[in-house]
Amino acid sequence: MRKLVLLLAASLALTACTAAPEVSSPAEAAPPAETAATGEAAAAFPVGTLQMAIPEVMDTGAASVEITFTGLETEPILKLDYAAGVQTKLCDIDLSRQIPVAIMQHGDTVEYFWDSEGSTVFAHTAIRPDGSVEEQTIPEKFYPNFYDEYAAYDIWGTTCKRLDWQTGELTTASLPFVQLDGVPGAVGSRVLLTRIVSDTPLPEGEGNEEMRDAVLQNSLREYDLYDPATNTIEKVFDEPYYPEEHNELRSYLGYCGDKLYFGVTYTDSAAAFSTRNTLVSYDRTAGTWQEECSADSKGGEYSNFWPLLQDGQLRLVVLWRGTDTLTLYSIDNGARYEVPYEEAGSDATGNRNFPIALTDDGRILVTDGYIDRSGVPASRYALIDLGAYLAGSREYTAVEMWTE
Repeated sequence: MRKLVLLLAASLALTACTAAPEVSSPAEAAPPAETAATGEAAAAFPVGTLQMAIPEVMDTGAASVEITFTGLETEPILKLDYAAGVQTKLCDIDLSRQIPVAIMQHGDTVEYFWDSEGSTVFAHTAIRPDGSVEEQTIPEKFYPNFYDEYAAYDIWGTTCKRLDWQTGELTTASLPFVQLDGVPGAVGSRVLLTRIVSDTPLPEGEGNEEMRDAVLQNSLREYDLYDPATNTIEKVFDEPYYPEEHNELRSYLGYCGDKLYFGVTYTDSAAAFSTRNTLVSYDRTAGTWQEECSADSKGGEYSNFWPLLQDGQLRLVVLWRGTDTLTLYSIDNGARYEVPYEEAGSDATGNRNFPIALTDDGRILVTDGYIDRSGVPASRYALIDLGAYLAGSREYTAVEMWTE
């Protein structure tokens, strides 16, 4: 089940999909049914800028690393250096015995976490800058969902596990609360998580679904910032677990400064449009909500949000993906842009001008059709100045793609 959650994160099916509170309303005070540890505890270890870890890809702003899944037992881990515009192979992985869990990086070392079929072996493979590869086993179940320059973290259930990059030591701390609901993302050196606050404990196990649902009907979903260094939480806001508006779904997209950004999808089959995607923000300092931008469907199309981050913070959001146009919103200047693109086809056609990542030097990585890799089509990439891209230009700098 845990592995499924990590894979869903890779597909941007983020947790905490609920109705958005009324825009510009102050945060409601929680009538907590439990008291979480929020006191000032001494920091046990340093924590840097946390990044969310996913199974297939990792981006630093200077480079990206990905596993290409072509259906073969042996697959390459590829690194794309943005400054050089060149993609190279770091190493091969054996998918006949390894199930990818996450890719991450500290310093110049890329870390690939995996487990075995049946989850009998947990390990990570360190890929050094000189090309050497070192495989290290982990003594117990470890599915990291966050990392920084000091360690990898597995925050789930009732514990926070930490694997130190320097010492290899695995430590475990009991979370200072119960009923963890989800871990949507990172906010600086803390983790944004949700937990269920209820008058009675949630029933567990099969056969208790109706009773569990009854408890949730009168429960709150509370958003908190968890500090792994001090093992404490700080409440951000709460809301009813089951929203009144069942046709609205919300997902956390990222943060910028003191604002948390959420994508809200509203569906109304009786209206002239079937779906509307709205970007809303929550100001943690003022405790208020604000609508940033909306985009309506065209001809019944549907599209999820696509966030683009830089230095861990949200900078650009794809609000809508039409048949030949992307609607984007810039967090930096509050402007909305319409950018042409070619949708990926089932016959390896199209797939051009969709944004993948922002680079540290002010460019954006986009798709540029396909290449053939071992008889399987794989996305080709190109780089372009961000301002030119938003203005509709396609004056790409082609990436030198790796092929066997």
